Amino acid sequence: MLINYEIENINSKLVKIRWDFHRIPELSFEEEKTSQKIAGILREIGIDEIQTGVARTGVVGLIRGRNPGKTIAIRADIDALPIQEENDVSYKSQNDGVMHACGHDVHITTALGTAMIINRKKDELYGNVKFIFQPAEEVAGGGKMMVEEGALENPEVDMIMALHVWPGLDEGKIGVRSGPSMASMDKFEITVKGPGGHGALPHLTSDTIVASAQIINILQTVTSRSIEPIQPVVFSVCMINGGDAFNIIPEEVKLTGTARTLDDEVKTKSIKRVKEILNGISKAMNVKCIFNYLDGCPVLINNPEVVEIIEDAAVQVVGSKNVVEVKPTMGGEDFTYFTRKVPGAMFFLGVKNKSSGMTSSVHTATFDVNPGVLTIGTSILTQAIFNCLNMQ
Repeated sequence: MLINYEIENINSKLVKIRWDFHRIPELSFEEEKTSQKIAGILREIGIDEIQTGVARTGVVGLIRGRNPGKTIAIRADIDALPIQEENDVSYKSQNDGVMHACGHDVHITTALGTAMIINRKKDELYGNVKFIFQPAEEVAGGGKMMVEEGALENPEVDMIMALHVWPGLDEGKIGVRSGPSMASMDKFEITVKGPGGHGALPHLTSDTIVASAQIINILQTVTSRSIEPIQPVVFSVCMINGGDAFNIIPEEVKLTGTARTLDDEVKTKSIKRVKEILNGISKAMNVKCIFNYLDGCPVLINNPEVVEIIEDAAVQVVGSKNVVEVKPTMGGEDFTYFTRKVPGAMFFLGVKNKSSGMTSSVHTATFDVNPGVLTIGTSILTQAIFNCLNMQ
């Protein structure tokens, strides 16, 4: 059964919902108004099994089908970014310095739109649908907390799906991929210490600045010379802190950055190689290098069977020529905490539209999407659920 015609009846409502959320963006674990609004809409839809306060500001809604069966979950992240919006639109962010610049307002809206349709069709379903609205994706903490606090239990979730807006794909296109899809998202800190001194007398110091420069340069050999070329790995130094005066060589410099891989073995090998490099720099330049590696989200691995379900639904909605296989990205996504527990997959919702000026990347002050993507995203999620749960 195709459900496209059902979505047409709620198009204008979806646009209004998305605009309302876009106006009230809130940072990670501060999504109080957002979660209250989500719970309120779920109640309006007619859903009475609602949990609030999960992982502080998360919301979980449950629709029970008339007949017994599996439980499918839809996950939507709800937090915003510390960015001042530059778009001149009627629904512009009303919170200074905070913006839905990663499309989480779209994710919320498509999940709610799916809940609207599914609740109308619940008597036809063999199973249940759980809607998980997760806080704090941008700081990679909310997904893990949601799982730890039972979001995948009571009833136990058998499969989970999610979508993510994607400016790399044209509006109307859907990106799918099985296996490793998004990278592990880790943080590293390197503290370089040594006796400082006068900038005019560098021979009496162990120059932490020069040593740090050497570290930054040689770290690039981890990706270019220490790891097999076909294995993606990123070591990027993104912050440098050291020194307080133009003529004093500091005693300490701190380098902070991010590491990304698509394979746990590659990650282990990369960390080992960085430690070897730092030991060499320490001896060669008479400094002390302290390396602190902080594990973040693991690699997001899409389950092939769930991807196939999503792909079939997407073909029904947008046609086979508009469903494409995409390459993995080195961006991270804490949806992985859910997919490490139950089979799951995330697909990419194309939002780029040159004719209407929707070309900005996520995490920028001018990111925006056309209303039409709400219909497409909602239709695919709904169709996938209905395909799975409307038969024994």
